[in-house]
Amino acid sequence: MKQIAIIAVAMLLVGAVVGAAGAWQWRQGEVDDAFNDGMAYQSSLEDEAVSSVASLHVEMSDTSIDHSSTVASDGSVSTTTANSVTLYINNTDETRDAEDLKITLYNPVTDTEGLHDNLETSDTDIYLTTSAGVTSRLFRNGDYTDGIEIPDLEPESTIEVTVYFELEDAVAGTFQDGQTYDCSLYVYQSSAGYSDVVDYTIST
Repeated sequence: MKQIAIIAVAMLLVGAVVGAAGAWQWRQGEVDDAFNDGMAYQSSLEDEAVSSVASLHVEMSDTSIDHSSTVASDGSVSTTTANSVTLYINNTDETRDAEDLKITLYNPVTDTEGLHDNLETSDTDIYLTTSAGVTSRLFRNGDYTDGIEIPDLEPESTIEVTVYFELEDAVAGTFQDGQTYDCSLYVYQSSAGYSDVVDYTIST
């Protein structure tokens, strides 16, 4: 009688294990199918976006913004100072226009902010001026703006803008003396959902 009970319990355990394995395989199959469907959908979006991305060459006239003499040893700034560089945006594509362009310090594609945390203060002001004399803020009052829209670029055409990196009159402890921060600026093709990245440094 005991042997029959033991055999029955063993069979129940085996059945439970087999059933659990089957359920896991069925569930894993659902997960795999969902993953594959998601990847296929993402790939289709990427292919569609890439097909409308124009090839841009974007560079700064200087990628080292030196504010080391602006910031005192106690982290204060006695005189508002702006250092500027020229930003060149060249459409090197032979067939596609670069459309719906925007210059920004925030990358909407990767949800990335372009300044180091230690520079995100109300005394940091970053803005640009176009050849038409229009001035737009990229970072002001401690926050990122939506950037500035610029005209579409036809193949083999270039636009130049002047970018100003300004540290305003600030009290001690606002900045950190003797630091160099990695930063980025972005040229966003919103119709294609793509950003070109320009890396640079700011020294304090």
